[in-house]
Amino acid sequence: MLSKFFNKLRNSLAVYHFSTSFKEVSFCVKILDLLWKENLIRGYTKKNGLIRVLLRYYEGSPICCRLTIVSRPRDRLYLSSLDLCRLSQDFGVLIVSTPKGIMTAESAIRKGDGGEILGYVS
Repeated sequence: MLSKFFNKLRNSLAVYHFSTSFKEVSFCVKILDLLWKENLIRGYTKKNGLIRVLLRYYEGSPICCRLTIVSRPRDRLYLSSLDLCRLSQDFGVLIVSTPKGIMTAESAIRKGDGGEILGYVS
């Protein structure tokens, strides 16, 4: 589901759409909350089982240049909080699934948690 979600966002940003819509999934809503807190999207609305994501642009170019999935069903990538400290400076926003929920790498480092790296946005 995450791959469909990232592909839809990536394709919409590539053709400069104002917004994009897809079916509501609680997993994707948590990731949209992270993207909104990091100021990478303008917002989203939920209505009748659909989510409409408002995309953000700066001077005509998309703010999210790169949406990449890191962990796949055949290649799971788990990192400790120490490894996250080393990696977090090299990427944009790392999305991590921890035992305490889905959060950014910075939040996971502050809480001392490691977890599965789902993807990153820059």
